Amino acid sequence: PSTLVFILRGLPQRRIYDGDFKMRLLGSAIFLCVLSACGGGDNVAHLPYEPYADEPPPDTTTLESLMVASSPTKSKDFYLLPDSDDYDNIPQDPLNPLTGAKVEVGKLIYHDPAFATEGIALRAKTWSCASCHHARAGFKSGMIQGIGEGGEGFGLKGETRGWFDPEIGTQDADVQPVTSPTILNVAFQDVMLWNGQLGNASNGIINVGIDPEILMTEGTPKVANAEGLSGIETQAIAGTGVHRILGFPPELEDSDYYQMLLDAFPEYSRDELHKSSTRAIAAFERTVLANQSPFQLWLRGDTDAMSEKEIAGAEVFFGDGGCVACHQGAAFSSPIGATADQVFFAVGFADLDFNEIIGGVSDPVRLGRGGFTQVEEDNYKFKVPQLYNLADIGVFGHGGSFGSVREVIEYKNNAVPQNDASTDFLDPRFQPLGLTSQQVDDLVEFLEVSLRDPDLMRYEPTSVPSGLCVINNDSTSRSDLGCD
Repeated sequence: PSTLVFILRGLPQRRIYDGDFKMRLLGSAIFLCVLSACGGGDNVAHLPYEPYADEPPPDTTTLESLMVASSPTKSKDFYLLPDSDDYDNIPQDPLNPLTGAKVEVGKLIYHDPAFATEGIALRAKTWSCASCHHARAGFKSGMIQGIGEGGEGFGLKGETRGWFDPEIGTQDADVQPVTSPTILNVAFQDVMLWNGQLGNASNGIINVGIDPEILMTEGTPKVANAEGLSGIETQAIAGTGVHRILGFPPELEDSDYYQMLLDAFPEYSRDELHKSSTRAIAAFERTVLANQSPFQLWLRGDTDAMSEKEIAGAEVFFGDGGCVACHQGAAFSSPIGATADQVFFAVGFADLDFNEIIGGVSDPVRLGRGGFTQVEEDNYKFKVPQLYNLADIGVFGHGGSFGSVREVIEYKNNAVPQNDASTDFLDPRFQPLGLTSQQVDDLVEFLEVSLRDPDLMRYEPTSVPSGLCVINNDSTSRSDLGCD
C-alpha cells in the first residue's frame, strides 16, 4: 500500500479525471508493487507521462532555445537518434557497412551461450556477450562487477549473478576491474572501454599518433587494433578473446549460423568464421539505440511525450547544469568525430575496489586513459558514458561508486572528488554547479524518465539456433530466466 501511495503522489502533473485512466494507473501501480516485492522494481517504476486529453502540451520554448544554442548544427534535431533499421544514418565503420543480414545473425550470436567453448571446461556454454551487457539492465550487467565465465545465476536483471565455486579459484573467473559499460548507443562512440584503448580506424582521430607498441601491444587484447577497424568492431574482436567466446563447436555444423554468416559476409569463407562473427556482433551493437525514449519521441514531434517536470529537467541539463558541455551528441556521450579532449574527463570517481570485488584493480587501470597512453596529463581520465536508460541500473561510474542517478548529480553539484589521488588532474569544468534542490529533482526526472527507452527487450531474441537458454545457460540462470 505504501508503494501505491508513493506512485500516486509522485505524479502531480497527471490529471486523473476519467475512470478508464484511473483503472489503468491503478493496475500499473499494483503490478509495480508486485515486482518491487521481488526486488525488480528499480527498472520498471517509471510510468510514462500521460496527459489528460484536453491538457495543452508543456511550453518548450526555453528548452528549444537552449538546445539550438548548444547544438553545432543549430538545430535540436542534432540530438535525434536514428531508427534501428535506418542503416544509412547509423554511424558505422566503412570496413563493416551495416546490413540487415549482419544485424540479424549478430543479434543471435551475441545472446547465445553456445559460443562459450573455451576456458573452464566445466562451465562451457553457460555465458554469452549478453551476460554482462543485457537489455534488462540497460545493456549493462545489472551488478557492480560483471561475471562471464565462472558466474552462476541471473535474478531479474543480472543482480544476483555470483561466482559459482570458490574452490576453483577466483583467478579463473572472467571478471573485470571496472564496471561493465553499456552497448546502448555505442554507435556514437569511436573508441571502446573506459580508457579508450580499442579503436584504430583508418578514419579515426582519437588514437592517432599513439606509439604502435602501446596501441597494438603483442600478447594483449590491444593487438586487435592492428586490423584498423573502428572501436566497436575492435572491441568485438578483442572482447571475444578476453571473455573466451566464439569457439565454433562441432554441434553447430548443421545449425543456421553457418549459412547466415556466409550470406551476410560473402567475402569470408567457412574458415574465417571469427572474422564474420565478430563483425556481425559489432553490426548488431550499432543498432541498439534508445530511440523510443520520451525525449526522442518529443524530438520526433510528440509534444505530449514529456511532462512539465521533465521539460524543466531538460532545461537544467542544457542550461544551468552544463551537462551538455561534457555529454554531447545524440547519445549524450560524445559527438561523431570527437577529439580525445571531448571524450575523456577526470572527475575524481573512486575505483572498483571502493566495493568488495573479485580480484583487484591494477595501477594502470586506476590511471584510466593515462594508464593506456602513458601520458601523465591523461591520468585519471575516463570515457564519458552515454546517458540513456540509467533508470534500469543501480551502478554508476567506472568504479561503481554511485548507486543512483541522484547520487551522481549531487556529487557533481558539490564537486568534491572521491579519489584524492586524482586531485591534481581534475578537469577544470569539475566545479560546484550551484543547482537548487528543485533543479536537482527536475534533472533526475529528465535523466531517469525522459531518457528511458521502455522497450529495450525488442533487441533480445526469444530463442537462439543452438536451443540453449538466451543469455546464460547455467542451471540457476535457466531457472531465473524461465528456460526450465
